[in-house]
Amino acid sequence: MKTIFNYQQFIQLSEKGNINFEKIIIPKRTQLIDNKELSANYVYLIIDGYVATSLGQETTSIYTILGTGSFINYSNLLELNIQKFTFKTLSECVIYKYSFSDLEYFLSMFPENFGFQFFIMKEISRHSFLKSLLSDCIPANKLELSFSNIGKFHGEPLEPNSVMLPKAIRTKVIAAYSGLSKSSFYKQLALLTEQGKIEKTDNCWIIHDSELYEYVKTHGEEN
Repeated sequence: MKTIFNYQQFIQLSEKGNINFEKIIIPKRTQLIDNKELSANYVYLIIDGYVATSLGQETTSIYTILGTGSFINYSNLLELNIQKFTFKTLSECVIYKYSFSDLEYFLSMFPENFGFQFFIMKEISRHSFLKSLLSDCIPANKLELSFSNIGKFHGEPLEPNSVMLPKAIRTKVIAAYSGLSKSSFYKQLALLTEQGKIEKTDNCWIIHDSELYEYVKTHGEEN
């Protein structure tokens, strides 16, 4: 069953409410929101593409990866003094840009619009929760969990019982997300490959995991 509140519904209702937005196309490997004034005044909705999120300026370590339907910089709408994130595109991205004032107005126009607040915060919480599981994971299992986490957000179900990651999520991106040292990362990568848990085909990583396959298939149907 499809969810009532999702980014497509958000766009449709914001258009009906005459909420202004700017459609922008961002090239691959571009850092977003590198201007403090822009950071304090806009939220960005990803329509197509992938964006790596890092804490502060430490872009060698990825906190999470955002994709279609994710809102960038929404946390600054809630609290302007929190630690800033760095956002960098992993592919060419199509993005809708909303001002804070317009977004606040839209969410406050009608009480039912606060369902979108729940939808947005739920997605932000999913990223935080899965990252917390990774942080608490023993080092020997970090890479396998990293593949699983990324697959839950961005994987496509692949028959039978496998999940394929997008080409834009390259090996070095997975390494940066895992937080492992270079030597540990490649040791675990070789082991997972030998065990048949992962493989690379046409520059895309494929995860062989029946539980992950069912999760991705179900989650995709819900959205």
